[in-house]
Amino acid sequence: MKRTILDTDPGVDDALAILLALGSPELHVVGISAVSGNVELARCVRNALRVLRLTGRMDLPVHAGASRPLIREPFRAEIVHGRDGLGDAGVSDAGRGADSEDAVGFLVRTLRADPGAISLVATGPLTNLALAERQSPGVLKQAREVIVMGGAVREQGNATPTGEFNFVADPHAAREVLHAGANLTLVPLDVTHRCLLAEEAVRRRIAPLRTPVSDFIARTTALCRAYMKNVEGVEGFHLHDPLAVGVGIDPSFCETEVMRLDVETEGGLTAGQVVADRRVFVDERLLNGSNVRVCVGVDRKRFVEFFLERVLK
Repeated sequence: MKRTILDTDPGVDDALAILLALGSPELHVVGISAVSGNVELARCVRNALRVLRLTGRMDLPVHAGASRPLIREPFRAEIVHGRDGLGDAGVSDAGRGADSEDAVGFLVRTLRADPGAISLVATGPLTNLALAERQSPGVLKQAREVIVMGGAVREQGNATPTGEFNFVADPHAAREVLHAGANLTLVPLDVTHRCLLAEEAVRRRIAPLRTPVSDFIARTTALCRAYMKNVEGVEGFHLHDPLAVGVGIDPSFCETEVMRLDVETEGGLTAGQVVADRRVFVDERLLNGSNVRVCVGVDRKRFVEFFLERVLK
């Protein structure tokens, strides 16, 4: 059982990722750190707590982290996730607030206390992780693994023509984390865009169950499903963040390749773009970026079925 921290900005698919993590015996979630992203920080904290209330896991700590990116102005995704971050579905509040320790301190303390033991799954902008590395250089190397949902390597972006939302929301943090030398696996849009939970599955397998969790999934995803249909012509929604948790549970869901990656931070059109240096040089010192393990292929059907079985059981 992997002791795991979820660093997240709930967000609908982040909430589904939390459900998957808490419903999987392979993971022992020791805490949640929230970061500003899909919606403002206070709403992200509130939504993490809402999911814990839904699952009966109010014992888990939730720590509030960065309220804004390192440098750029906040960048939100309310058009997809709703003003409250959970599809404006009227989900009940948890009745408690965040723990007193801030997320950055929690990350540093927990990773330093037990080197090589903690898996860190990040499904939001990487601001908390970058601040932890700044506060305690080398701390991300102390994690057993760092799994990041973010970036688009060969795939087009979803927030800009070339950039995935989490990396566009804080490109400077993404760049610092990719250069931190951690045992990092990147789960980019290249694979998450292939993991579609079809509209038919919502209608036939989720909604009819009428359990608290199935009702939560059907209600909170309604807005993003409508957005996907109206804007992208897609019948369903992508399991971006749940796939990152899935890789933490079973790495065989994805095929990986080590690439030399960097992140553009300044371009008006390209901030947050992942740049892979594929040039063939004998001397690797001439290449830009850092070596990162990147998910390049995914067993889509197996993962989607796994997700449904775990969250609906």
